[in-house]
Amino acid sequence: MDNIYLSLTTRPERLSSDYFIKVHDSLINQTVPFNKLIINLSVKEFTYVIPDYLYNNERVVLNETDICGPCTKLIGCIDIVPDNSIVIVLDDDIVMRPNFIKSLYDSYLLNPNKVISHFTTSRDNYNEVAGFGGYIFNINNLKNIKPFYYTMPKCCIQIDDTWISWCIHKLGIDVIQTIEKDAWNNILDIPNTDTHPVWFELCKHTNRNHLITEMFTVLK
Repeated sequence: MDNIYLSLTTRPERLSSDYFIKVHDSLINQTVPFNKLIINLSVKEFTYVIPDYLYNNERVVLNETDICGPCTKLIGCIDIVPDNSIVIVLDDDIVMRPNFIKSLYDSYLLNPNKVISHFTTSRDNYNEVAGFGGYIFNINNLKNIKPFYYTMPKCCIQIDDTWISWCIHKLGIDVIQTIEKDAWNNILDIPNTDTHPVWFELCKHTNRNHLITEMFTVLK
């Protein structure tokens, strides 16, 4: 069995919420176990209050990082995940069904040199990942992604999946969809996810189309 690391980032109000307990518990109760849940904390951007159930949890890594923005869910973990380990990147506000890891891992075993995402979007000659449904890869394949962060245009900060996918494409790695084609109904626990508090959401509160257009005028 491969070593599997889950990686996400979050904001202080989400981390301290009762709702995040649901997210955490849905990951703990997976049919395929993981080694560590990495919670990347952007300490240059926020001050966090860590709940006790996370602070003293041997399965949780509280990774304080200078990386900022939503892309921290991926970029923040790059230097701390052991070589040849499996990484699953996910969002902090989705409750998952117990087969979440298994679905991604089964697809990974068939395509270990690719990035596999439950949801993909076509973008010219490559596919984009979607963090809300999770995506999986071998850390060795994306070890060289971090330098892109230091030249990331400001317009890309709030469109992290689009920017990350562009970086993956530049590294010569393909993004493909999982074997599971109906993750919305079969992987995501939508009834429980819909109980989250009202808070800032990138998908609802940003002009994504404008930012994406700007991104592709800046990046080549």
